[in-house]
Amino acid sequence: MVGLHRRVSRRPVVGGIATLGLLLVASCSSTSASGAPARPAATTSVAQQGCLPAGDPAASVRGGYGVGQTEVTFVDHSRPTDAAPDRNLPRKPDRTIPVVVTYPTTAVPGAATDAPAVAGAGPAPGRFPLVVLSHGVTATGANVAAVIAAPLVRQGYVVASPTFPLSSGPGGTIFDLPNQPADVSFVITSLTTWSATAGTPLAGHVQANCLAIAGHSLGAATTLATAYLSCCRDPRVKAVVSMAGTLAAFKGTFDGNPPIPLLLLHGDQDQTVPVAKSTDIFTTLRGPRYFLTLHGANHVTIFYGPAGQALVHSETAFLDAYLKGDFTALHALPAEVGSSDLATYQTAT
Repeated sequence: MVGLHRRVSRRPVVGGIATLGLLLVASCSSTSASGAPARPAATTSVAQQGCLPAGDPAASVRGGYGVGQTEVTFVDHSRPTDAAPDRNLPRKPDRTIPVVVTYPTTAVPGAATDAPAVAGAGPAPGRFPLVVLSHGVTATGANVAAVIAAPLVRQGYVVASPTFPLSSGPGGTIFDLPNQPADVSFVITSLTTWSATAGTPLAGHVQANCLAIAGHSLGAATTLATAYLSCCRDPRVKAVVSMAGTLAAFKGTFDGNPPIPLLLLHGDQDQTVPVAKSTDIFTTLRGPRYFLTLHGANHVTIFYGPAGQALVHSETAFLDAYLKGDFTALHALPAEVGSSDLATYQTAT
């Protein structure tokens, strides 16, 4: 089993601005609880293949895949994109969302374990769970695909990384956040159809109803709203990963949230979105919750070095449990984290 010493060698370009935390605080729910003691999460009984088809090749393989990549653009004609005068962007009648899709390939013998994605490579045999990964402000889908998505793909996940219309790239704004949960849901719907269409690069290789959503920073706020905020809940989501995130109740409430399993990852030196924001999430939401506080890591460095090793390992352990039905690595995490001095680990139900 791959432990907490897995190497993460490249520094990510994940985006972020110094005022992000303060700006999102103003829109957060005022109903956060505090001080709830952590307690072990109950063991969940799930068939070994989880939500993958019984006997599928992807259900039992853990790691060792190469990374392929393709791109597709989806256009939602039902919703407009606001103007961004400071970027000379006019209002548009639709929302155009490019998506980088990274996927498992059969590994080439002798290839480096962190070899870059190969455009157009053939997918590995099997049907793979889907993770929709949302980027932070000023980042893009391509940024997070290269750094955050690739380790998940090597463990047997298809990862779709959309680029949001107004929060991406230089001058990206957080103020389009209320529109982004619907973007995520639209991408899920579009990918489900696209991946089931004969002739597309991943036809027959995506188990789209075996779905997790994840995000970093503003992307984590988007992800949490998509799963848990009353205005925006997508019932198809089976697991959620929040990296340096915060609750933003821009419309509706997080009260009575669906108990979708949640993994929180946050650096204790984060000055952009303080780790207290993940503590609020942990104590506010209900359902199985796992919280890894990464020692010495900030808003960006959670993705490389020792912190990156712990992040990748815990994320794949969580997804293997709730999508593939294999809780072995997740159950081993408390002892591994406790002996590594890399992080603090909490669970609750």
